[in-house]
Amino acid sequence: MGLSPGIPTWVLLIAFGINLGIAGIAVRRRSVRGAVPLAAIMISVALYSLGNGVLSASTTMPTYRTGLVIKYIGAVGLGPTQFWFGLTYSGRESLLTRRRWALLLAPPVVVFGLVVTAQSHNLLWTLDGFVQGPPLASPERVNGPVFWFNLLYQYILIGTTYVIVGLFGLKRSGRYRTQATLMLLGGIIPLIASLVFVFGSDPMGSADPTAFAFTFTGVVFAIALFRFDLLDLMPVARHTLVEEMSDPVFVVDKDGRLVDVNETGTDLLDDEGTAIGRSASEVMPSYDSLPDGDASADADVVIEADGGPHYFDINRSTLTDQTGSVIGQLLIYRDVTERRIAEERFQRLIERSSDMVTVLDEDGEFTYVSQPVKKILGYEPPELVGENAVEYIHPDDRQRVVEDLARYVDDYGYSGTYVVRFRDAAGNWRFIEAHATNLLADPFVEGIVLNSRDVTEQLQRKRKLERQNERLDQFASIVAHDLRNPLNVASGRLSLLESDVASHDASIGTIQEQLERMESIIDDSLTLARSGETVTETDEVDLELIAYDAWQSVETGGATLVVETTLQIDGDRNRLRNMFENLFRNSVEHNESADLTVKAGSLPDAVGFYVEDTGAGIPCEERDAVFEQGYTTNAEGTGFGLAIVKDIVQAHGWDISATEGESGGARFVIECHESPMVNQPDTT
Repeated sequence: MGLSPGIPTWVLLIAFGINLGIAGIAVRRRSVRGAVPLAAIMISVALYSLGNGVLSASTTMPTYRTGLVIKYIGAVGLGPTQFWFGLTYSGRESLLTRRRWALLLAPPVVVFGLVVTAQSHNLLWTLDGFVQGPPLASPERVNGPVFWFNLLYQYILIGTTYVIVGLFGLKRSGRYRTQATLMLLGGIIPLIASLVFVFGSDPMGSADPTAFAFTFTGVVFAIALFRFDLLDLMPVARHTLVEEMSDPVFVVDKDGRLVDVNETGTDLLDDEGTAIGRSASEVMPSYDSLPDGDASADADVVIEADGGPHYFDINRSTLTDQTGSVIGQLLIYRDVTERRIAEERFQRLIERSSDMVTVLDEDGEFTYVSQPVKKILGYEPPELVGENAVEYIHPDDRQRVVEDLARYVDDYGYSGTYVVRFRDAAGNWRFIEAHATNLLADPFVEGIVLNSRDVTEQLQRKRKLERQNERLDQFASIVAHDLRNPLNVASGRLSLLESDVASHDASIGTIQEQLERMESIIDDSLTLARSGETVTETDEVDLELIAYDAWQSVETGGATLVVETTLQIDGDRNRLRNMFENLFRNSVEHNESADLTVKAGSLPDAVGFYVEDTGAGIPCEERDAVFEQGYTTNAEGTGFGLAIVKDIVQAHGWDISATEGESGGARFVIECHESPMVNQPDTT
């Protein structure tokens, strides 16, 4: 076989066995960070020792060359494997991409190829016969350029490795610094031994001390890794901080694979047994529903479970190595089901409430608006957020609100109630009753809370009831007082009739007149009681036709009606006819009707119409009083006619005033708050 083993050979073979044993231990403890690179180092050292053992026992040149091949299989791997270990130890293993691995291994592969073909060239060395035989066989040898290149390359990688280890240890304290010191000690010894072997006087012949030195390095590294728990602080911390956490914790690598999960998290996995190493989107609940983009953003997901839906607030953090390169993500699923249920219950109570809940900041701007605002005011909640509430309040109601906001803005807990007119989405004014509470200093609210409700219809009903009560009081007053006088007169005349009917024809006429007057008073009282009700249903009314119709219902004598223009206007037909009847009756009863002319037409400079006559007119000082109930200058009148006219006009939302006509007579101007169509009479 060309071998004559001696003691050095057997020692090197023992070293070979020790190195393989350490590699085996590292493989079994591969869960420890750095164990796999250590196994690769020890396999390289084992081959290096085996090759040296064959070299020392060689008796023929072919056997010697075989030993060189075995030795260099390990030699070319020493630098790259130690560099790999250094990067792993310092947390920079992500730097070794496939392309960089290829560049790192290219020189060793080329060198090994030249080792195998060394007989055909002198790039590595030249070998001429043995100058010494076993047990320390040594040929005459001259090293070539590739030998020095490979030696330099290996020294650079090994030296860089221990610079990385040293710098990492200097940045740490306590156990990490001790561990780094052990590794530096274990790494420097082989470097010194190698330098002595290559550049020294070679006192040991062909026995390379580097193999023994690297065996020592392997033992030191193994002790550091497994006996002193090098890099095992992270697993200890993981057990304390992760395994004991009640929240599910997941670790996903940069390729989207699940690489770690705590015990709580396994309960959420779709396939607990084979989840590790699989795509996170396949086994992690709601992983695909997480928002893209910022890998450190929070998200909320819902996971269906046997007991119903569970809500999780997911905190997602980016994991990087020492260089800042992204290596994965850490996801913590925090169960917020109870909180979400409470929030949802509160939200639904607020949203289903018939009242609005809004929050104002110290400047009066809306920061929150509940959903009922759409039903009550017609706004979508986002439309009001950011708007100033004061701008939506009726100008006449703003002052108190603005003053209170300024006065009580620093008065925490202050509460007050306001009734204001608030503009809705259609531009109408709604009466809103708002109860305000100052919670600006509350960190969970930071605003003035308003609980508001629409009281428009309530106030309208209240005011309508008040008006109706006023009408009833007026009617009772009329019946109790004004009807008493004609009744007393009629009673007195009837007493006279009892003694002599024939001589009292005048009394009978008087009774007849008083009874007719009573009927007029009753009719006017009923009309007055009803005329003040707000008009809610209208029709399109032709003012010319209704004026002529009303004229026919009045005893006008020789008076004449002239309608100069006609209007098409929305109103209550029956009430408008009653209005014209009272205006016409007022003109006829207070003037000589023989040459009286009554005119009706549209206003030339405003929206509305007028009625005027050519009579004596109304004195200036009496023009406001004529609309009061019971006011009359005619002994036969009831004093209700113009009061009824005013009530009918106001019930339409219009205004009426008395002034002087063109000929000095009475002129009544009705201004309408709408735009009726004006048509000139047909003159053909």
